[in-house]
Amino acid sequence: MTHSSASLETFDFLELLYLLTDQERTGVLTVYRADGQFQAWLERGLIRQIDFGAEQGVRALMRLMADPRGRFQFDEGVTHPAPRLSAPLDELALELLDALPPPPLTFDGPVRVTSRERLNRLRWSLQDQDVLRQIEAQRPVGELVGDPDARRLLEKLFRIGLIVPRKSRLARLTVTVTRQVQGVALVDEVIFRRWKEDLVRPPQSIAVRTDDGEVYTLPVRSGSNLAALLMIPPELLMRTDLRAGDSVLVRPL
Repeated sequence: MTHSSASLETFDFLELLYLLTDQERTGVLTVYRADGQFQAWLERGLIRQIDFGAEQGVRALMRLMADPRGRFQFDEGVTHPAPRLSAPLDELALELLDALPPPPLTFDGPVRVTSRERLNRLRWSLQDQDVLRQIEAQRPVGELVGDPDARRLLEKLFRIGLIVPRKSRLARLTVTVTRQVQGVALVDEVIFRRWKEDLVRPPQSIAVRTDDGEVYTLPVRSGSNLAALLMIPPELLMRTDLRAGDSVLVRPL
């Protein structure tokens, strides 16, 4: 079945390919341009052939992605008579992104892998494996990008959706003064446990944001039966402009 055509001006072509392969579609994706016709043949989630004029494979995809324009359509159920490829899109995309680097990362915290299965299908160098181990250990991206090779790998993984920032839940809490502890704020053990699950490590500190936009960083521990209270000892409270009864947004660091 032939679908009506659409313009690449409103689509990210790499994301379009991922959409089709993730759905394990079989058919040919054709892009019509003044300088020739691009075709990518898909079969049950694999890339089977890519042609753009005399270019084939990653070089053909690279030529299109360097200047992503034209109108495209997908013809369902069509197969290539003599395909030369049988590769997951991830494999081709990583090679493509070596030549066409993705934009810089805009976050610096820990990340999570979105698909262990996809990650395990790919071949990684020993250096790449070391970076992946550090990702799994929840080392923040900001500590890894100082190494240019690690930065490039992280940018590629993010571009193809294999890693995403690990986001922690915000908690709306009410500031309360406590003398139970010194030098550390207390949050309810249930909230603390959820943060630990999000970060894959116990949080060491929290960012406390007021409704006026002021942000304070405080060391943190868990406490029992605190519910929606943020308990802060007097000497720690005096370092801030917080007051008992203030409603604040709190996230782990």
